[in-house]
Amino acid sequence: MKKIKTRDRIKIAAQALFAERGIEAVTVREIVAAANQKNMASLHYYFRTKQDLARELLTDAGEKMESHRTELLDQLEASGGPDNMLEVLRIFIECAIVPGDDPRHLSNVRLFVLALRENPKFVLEVLGDPKEAAYYRCLNHIRIFMKHMDPDLVETRLHLMQIYAFSALSERERALTNENFPNKIWHKENAVEQVVQSAMGMLLA
Repeated sequence: MKKIKTRDRIKIAAQALFAERGIEAVTVREIVAAANQKNMASLHYYFRTKQDLARELLTDAGEKMESHRTELLDQLEASGGPDNMLEVLRIFIECAIVPGDDPRHLSNVRLFVLALRENPKFVLEVLGDPKEAAYYRCLNHIRIFMKHMDPDLVETRLHLMQIYAFSALSERERALTNENFPNKIWHKENAVEQVVQSAMGMLLA
């Protein structure tokens, strides 16, 4: 079994805590303890501050989601698509789920959702200029499939869809990290597809 480096151990521990309680509520001492380190110097050595650690975690999570989304969207556009909204929504939503071999795959969405709730300015600062990002390219494609609707209504629906989709994926992460979680729908094979389908219903209702 491959040994996890100290730096990565701290990142994994911190992200799990941030995803549960938010960045502001977690202390350096708690991160160090969760990472099985002897003192706080280890975190300061690798990351300087908790804020710098959070910045790196958000950057990592964003890059994982965005790289996959970009790859699939590029392929779709190169083939002359998208042909329908469902194709775009699958890329938009499913790419927020990172592969299961990543130790942080059940905390990435929750990390972003809580960080945006706490400090949206900080998150946008970390992400940089998003105009060319695949995330926003997806939204622009979706707008085309809604061009028959009132523009103000389109923007309202898009905003609500994003809240719904990522809240649902946050619950999925929480459910899959807790064996005692009461709602078992996330163990079904088509659970994420149901998020995609219901998101489309929300947009076009």
